[in-house]
Amino acid sequence: MSETIKFQIIDVFTSEPFGGNPLAIFDDADNLSSDQMLKIAKELNLSESVFLNKPAHGGDVKMRIFTPGMELPTAGHPTIGTAFYLLKIKDIIPKNDLELILEQNIGDLKVQFQKEESKISKILMEQPLPKFEQTFKDKKLVSSLISVKEEDIEEDFPCRIVNCGNPFLIIPIKSKAAIDNMKLNNELFSEILDEIFITGVMAFSLETVNKNNLTYSRMFAPHIGVPEDPATGSAHGPLASYLHNYNMADLSTIRIGEQGYSMQRPSQIKMKIVQEAGKISKVLVGGSCVHVGSGEIIIPQINE
Repeated sequence: MSETIKFQIIDVFTSEPFGGNPLAIFDDADNLSSDQMLKIAKELNLSESVFLNKPAHGGDVKMRIFTPGMELPTAGHPTIGTAFYLLKIKDIIPKNDLELILEQNIGDLKVQFQKEESKISKILMEQPLPKFEQTFKDKKLVSSLISVKEEDIEEDFPCRIVNCGNPFLIIPIKSKAAIDNMKLNNELFSEILDEIFITGVMAFSLETVNKNNLTYSRMFAPHIGVPEDPATGSAHGPLASYLHNYNMADLSTIRIGEQGYSMQRPSQIKMKIVQEAGKISKVLVGGSCVHVGSGEIIIPQINE
């Protein structure tokens, strides 16, 4: 009889079932190889699946994060979903009072939370500090990449790669309507990837569905097995850093980014920037989660 492994399904960045970004979490996955994890992630075909291992150097747990196409060094919605799973479903007691330490390939990530009368709330991950990388000065090229008119792109702000653990091309768009009409030019994207690696293309507008929210966005990453993502935590750290860097918004208090609406999976991602001495000292991203199901899958056999 074939061996199986159990998993949980968590919808991340939503308070409603079947919204947000679904995540599969496999506990006690120490005995799985990288090839087995990747094959399972391909079978489930979610944007990411997480495999939990015993901590290697003092954290609460070690995470391995896989898209259907590759392993990632870090990712936002898997981090928030894993924190929710550990705190609310497994009811673990973190080694630090109000902070989880999650070991990832990029290093140890801290996840803050609040606890009131045994209820866990306000889960926020601390992302690596931003690196502002290449600027795409050719806006005609960028407009062709996402199939919008050149005049749909904000002329006063750059199209730039920002990296908080994963590099995203951040594209400022004037209207929500232009965001909704976007379509990634996969052939042109492949040509760009031959020159420089980008985890994904993140286009945003300050026009939103809910006027109290800050941004409305879509993110594409077909080269890692994610044609479009309904909620991308690892892109909202770079987005928050971009907004702060170019004085487009005040993120000293939590603001909300919208994503996934065009996919009928509305998501709300919390963003916050903390400053010290005029410089970014923390990039925080978080949101709500819902446990929607569980199951088990046969562990694939890999021929060595």
